[in-house]
Amino acid sequence: MNEQNDNHRFDPEILRQLGRIDLIARAIVQGVQWGKHRSRRRGFSTEFSEFRPYTTGDDARVMDWRLYARTDRLYIKCFEAETCLEVYLLLDATPSMAWRWRDTVTKLEYGVNLQAALACLHMTQHDPVALLLYDGKDLQCLPPRCRRAHLDDMFACLATIQPGHAAALPFLIRALGKERRRRGRVIVCSDLLENEQELTAALASLVGAGDECVLLHLLDRAEIDLPFDGATHVQDSETGAVVPMDLHSIRTRHGERIRTFREQWRQRCVDGGIQYVPVSTEMSYVDVIRTLLDERRRS
Repeated sequence: MNEQNDNHRFDPEILRQLGRIDLIARAIVQGVQWGKHRSRRRGFSTEFSEFRPYTTGDDARVMDWRLYARTDRLYIKCFEAETCLEVYLLLDATPSMAWRWRDTVTKLEYGVNLQAALACLHMTQHDPVALLLYDGKDLQCLPPRCRRAHLDDMFACLATIQPGHAAALPFLIRALGKERRRRGRVIVCSDLLENEQELTAALASLVGAGDECVLLHLLDRAEIDLPFDGATHVQDSETGAVVPMDLHSIRTRHGERIRTFREQWRQRCVDGGIQYVPVSTEMSYVDVIRTLLDERRRS
């Protein structure tokens, strides 16, 4: 099977037919693992490196019970490939994330599936993963752990999240500062359609705390290219008047605004030491994750 057909299997609209978020996430991870692009972190190495004290949520399978018998203290065995990386997943659930063109995958649905797959992938590498969600009313915070039951809990939270009616991302980042145990990798998924100054300050605070930060800037395909083919008139929503429009000019000006919008955020991230990844809802989930792995290997 050629690469183009293989990637088509992981198209958001095709995977949507699986229905269950756990099936979608595992299908995406399988696609990533089949690919030629591999992370520099290849999971557990069998070559021992050092011990570190046990903390709540660590995998008991790598606990050194002989050392516990001698010292009456719990220690975890660290291996050559392990960096004890804690991964924090933050997902924007503001109203704009619920927008979609016709009956396509919404930005929120796309973000849910992408973050679920990232959780699954990191946990196969024995990374403790945390999840923070905020719907404008309730904060859901699952602390970093690396267990099968924990992954199921994250799937359940992601499957039930609904778009809220409040600024979400700055709130989530502030909540992260209270919940985090040690520095780690923070992966934020958002359309960035909130207050620009608040978002910039909030993202800067992550880097200031020493975290490795990734920003997945997610937009709907229709927000980027305006697929309104054949339309020649629009109706004023208030007066009902039908007026002609120049679709070509509108699309050109809109495309320029989107490119400027993304370039400004890309530059802010570069200046702030944040990995910026532009994403659209038509992209294969596998391609997005491979991009993350490649960028991290080059950094």
